[in-house]
Amino acid sequence: MADDKPEPTPESPPGLRDYLVARRAEQFAFLSALVRINSENPPGNTAAVVEKLAELFVGQDLTVNHRPVDTDAALALGRAPYDNMVVCLEFGDDPSAGPMLVLACHADTAPAGQDWTHDPQGAVIDGGRMFGRGVSDGKGDLAAYVYAMLAVRDCARGLQGRVELQVGFDGASGGDLGPHRMLAEAERMPDFAIVPGAARAIGTTATGVLDLDVSIKGVPAPAGAPQTGADALEGAAAVLNALYRHRDTLSARTSEVEGIGSPTLVVTEIRGGEGALAVPGEVTMLVDRRLLPEEDANAVESEVTNIIGRAAAPVQGVVCRVRRRRLLPAVVPGEEVSKLRDLLSKAGDSVTEERPAIYGAAFETSARDFAAAGVPVVMYGAGSVGAGGHMATRPDEAVVLDDLRVATEVLANTIVELLGGQAPSGRWLSGKK
Repeated sequence: MADDKPEPTPESPPGLRDYLVARRAEQFAFLSALVRINSENPPGNTAAVVEKLAELFVGQDLTVNHRPVDTDAALALGRAPYDNMVVCLEFGDDPSAGPMLVLACHADTAPAGQDWTHDPQGAVIDGGRMFGRGVSDGKGDLAAYVYAMLAVRDCARGLQGRVELQVGFDGASGGDLGPHRMLAEAERMPDFAIVPGAARAIGTTATGVLDLDVSIKGVPAPAGAPQTGADALEGAAAVLNALYRHRDTLSARTSEVEGIGSPTLVVTEIRGGEGALAVPGEVTMLVDRRLLPEEDANAVESEVTNIIGRAAAPVQGVVCRVRRRRLLPAVVPGEEVSKLRDLLSKAGDSVTEERPAIYGAAFETSARDFAAAGVPVVMYGAGSVGAGGHMATRPDEAVVLDDLRVATEVLANTIVELLGGQAPSGRWLSGKK
């Protein structure tokens, strides 16, 4: 039976897998160049990595748009002013008629810390892994996103839509100046988003974040006459004890989503005192409560507020106030998320002959920002599976180089499917149906 597949011509673009194999060493060099630059946050000195990224993008014939971060907002968080970076590829006669996909990641890292057996800025390759701070969270994902975009640009045909790479520099400090701000300033909201995650699993669910500011006010008095005032620190101690007792009960609450576990409560910051010779007149603290997908944020806020209020009430002369600072609801997948998940799952099966696992994330993820803005989002990238593989703050952070390969090819195939394109043969770009 004759094969009706058209014979490739010398002008035909290469298949995706061949293209990526040919550029694999170049992709490793791209990632190595980023890892060798210290971009720890704090302190947030990211000028060098911004400069290197701009150089690397230009070398790939990619146009970079700089999105300046509001100076006052940056200074308020202790950061020098800087720019986020956006690279956009548009396809078809009318890109706005097709879907818009955002690939969002960050190029800052947590501090390296101690106990490394490899140089955290060395990008050493050993045993099929590359070691370095940021290599599995942020920089490795960025390498996968960039080369997936290049493969689609150079190999695919018939696409309609827009792919936008967004690179922020505060992923290690909350994301308020990255995805959150870029979404708030966007001229067009994306139809889908992919943020850093694992190469052989797809994250569709994540815990929410509820931050509460707690102010405990007393009456200042001389340290030699404490009875003439009201000690705010005494009230704070009662509140802390009550919160920690409550925290110990949270392990009894568990999510049905694999990888989520139980909610957490942490007092992340505490300040107070007027000096060495005075009774503290005010103590403030910040309470971080992680929300299960099954929990109601307002109910949790009321629960924690009541615990704080009841604990402070018996302390004579002390007044307590609780205010919500931030709420990022839990990421719960809807129908549109299922569409993106299924495309990634299909591509993953094509590349590895094994369906990726589906998991939930209890760690930090910018998926929360996209979900809060109503954008269908999944976690997928070059990292390891679930919280057990989350290495962003551990010594000897590493990425499995074969996972980088898998993630890049899966992402490229997914983009082609999402934007309605095809390979020269009309099949999956990897060569598999």
